[in-house]
Amino acid sequence: MHLIVAMSNSTGGLIIFGIDERTMTVVGVEDSYKDAISVLKQAIQKYSVAVRYQFTHEVIDGKDVVTLEIFKGQSTAYFSRVETSPERQIAYNFSQTEDGRFTIGKEAEMRYSKVYKYMTIEAFLTSMYCGNWRFFEPSKWNDRFERRFYCARYNFHASIGNTPQLFATCVTRVKNNEAAWKVYAHGLGLGAHCLQLELDIVELRKQLRASGFRFEERVVTYENEHVILNLHKKRRPHYNKYFSSFSLDKFLRLLSLKRDAYTYEQELRLFIIPNNVGKRNGCKNADYRDLPIQWKDVITKVRVDKNCSPAELVSIQRACFSVGINPVIKNYSFIGRVVPPVGLKDVEFERFDIDDMPGTSVITIN
Repeated sequence: MHLIVAMSNSTGGLIIFGIDERTMTVVGVEDSYKDAISVLKQAIQKYSVAVRYQFTHEVIDGKDVVTLEIFKGQSTAYFSRVETSPERQIAYNFSQTEDGRFTIGKEAEMRYSKVYKYMTIEAFLTSMYCGNWRFFEPSKWNDRFERRFYCARYNFHASIGNTPQLFATCVTRVKNNEAAWKVYAHGLGLGAHCLQLELDIVELRKQLRASGFRFEERVVTYENEHVILNLHKKRRPHYNKYFSSFSLDKFLRLLSLKRDAYTYEQELRLFIIPNNVGKRNGCKNADYRDLPIQWKDVITKVRVDKNCSPAELVSIQRACFSVGINPVIKNYSFIGRVVPPVGLKDVEFERFDIDDMPGTSVITIN
């Protein structure tokens, strides 16, 4: 895995299984080459993120040879010996020294410890008072490019059991995202303003894994619109990448494709899969699941629209009280100066204006 991650971080490359490196003779892959590929896929998926790869199987001199092609990463790839401990995930930098040798330099840093979720005030109040987070079927997504592979008809045997009904939500690794802020502050009433939750991803993963659903986390892959429209066609170059040796992992990869016009979002998709698999629903009948969340353990900081009215802010305050959070806004006092109940967790709330500009609003140009 060290080598795979390092290759993805640098320029990519090939790893050939079934060739003796010393004699350059064909020895073949031990046991079943399909099993070997499956084990490697599981290792890459379990211990790294952002590694893009492709397997090729060939029969040479009657023996199975497998080539693993590692593509140069579009973002930094990561490696960890322990899947459930992001604190130990290490970024590897692959570099060349002056004498031509390649070295792997370690940086003791987490893959990402915080993620961000945008909500309208209405959705936030509902989530707090109900103590849950609503996950929707992907057929509910607004973007037709994103829901096309969930709503598709899969007419090949490998799809059986690998295209289940599931539910998802989206978060981002970007703290400052003007476009997302604008998108979520678009409605009327309590939907006219939004807020941004900073979430502890380690705690969130823990709670989602304990929910009784299978939990999967995927980094969104941004592709050209033409690729997304045509990759399901057998003669297209991307078909094998997504449909050869089809599996649940590849189904989730399809559901994590997005047009490259949205690369700025740096999105993550969180999926939950019920144990009792249901039928996938189209957009008109899209279902949802409400997962219980201990918000006080997950929320670490909040930005709230500076244009919120005092009534909206006090509604936010009371909703936070209900989940054990005391929202603290610097240089601001909530209506009524209510003394918070004993035992609440103080969380910093920042009144934020995405369009705020330092200095005077009118300038003189000579």
